[in-house]
Order: sequence, then C-alpha cells, then structure tokens
Amino acid sequence: MEDGYYHLYLEELKTIPPCTNEERRSLLDRLTIGELAARDRLIEGHLILALAVAKDYRDKGLPMSDLVQEANLALTMAVSGYAGGDFLAAAKEQITAALEAALREQKAERELGEDMAARVNVLQEVSRVMAEELGREATVEELAARMQMTAEDIKKIMKLAVDALSVDGRAR
Repeated sequence: MEDGYYHLYLEELKTIPPCTNEERRSLLDRLTIGELAARDRLIEGHLILALAVAKDYRDKGLPMSDLVQEANLALTMAVSGYAGGDFLAAAKEQITAALEAALREQKAERELGEDMAARVNVLQEVSRVMAEELGREATVEELAARMQMTAEDIKKIMKLAVDALSVDGRAR
C-alpha cells in the first residue's frame, strides 16, 4: 500500500511543470510583496526539488512517502519564510535539515522502543525469580527495591507490558 501512494504521487508530479529560472525570479519578486498565488506556484514548481532531496535519504529508516511529506513541508516553510537570497540553496538546506531531523527522531523512537522492551523483559524475569523466592507475587515496591528503580518507573514498565498485549492476549 505504501508504494502505491508513492507511485501515485510520482504520477501526479509528472503533470506539474517545474519552475524555470526566469519564472522563479518573477515568482520570488511577487512573493516578497505578499502575493499568495506566487507562493503556491513556487511550492508547486519546486516539488521535484523536494523529491530529489528526499530520494537521497531513501532506505535510511523512513518510508519514501514519509520522506516526501517531510520534504514538501520543509519546502513550504522555505517558501513561506523566504526573505531574499539564493532561494534554491536555502530551500535545499531547509529540506535537508528537516529530513535529517525526521531520521534522527525515528532512530531515537526505535532505540527508546528497544530500550523499553529490554526493561519489560528484565522486569518479567526479576518478577518471576522473586515470585519463586517469596512464594507469592512481588509488590511493586519490592520489585523497585530489587531493580533499584522507583515504584513509579516499575508501574510505567508494567503498563508498557500490558499495552504490548493484543486483545486476544498474544504479544504483538
């Protein structure tokens, strides 16, 4: 499905003519006096630039459709914030920065998820061992003391473990 949306986008993009250098200069002049139609055409006429930069980040952690979305948003911001100077360089720089930020965020989320999964696994093992030792389920406070964590942290990990179970009781 993901590829379908991306390919549909590529087909639609073929129908949009890119800006020529002359048109870009004219549009930028009109943009500086607040003409909204110029802003819209600048965005539309440079979608191919956003796509080209996004392609440089393919297979680095985000689906192409997400990369295109981030690039297009950054292009829109570059056009809206244009105050003079080399538009193409500024737009490319803003698009690149947005894509790199999105990839960093994705990586951080993935690492956080892996870290939390490891914590859930450790808590489950400590809980099992303590249940054998105590002859009953350990309390949150006992688990916290054993794991050298706060009771609040133990509760958060327990909630994650419960949330990881699907409706039918099997782990996702």
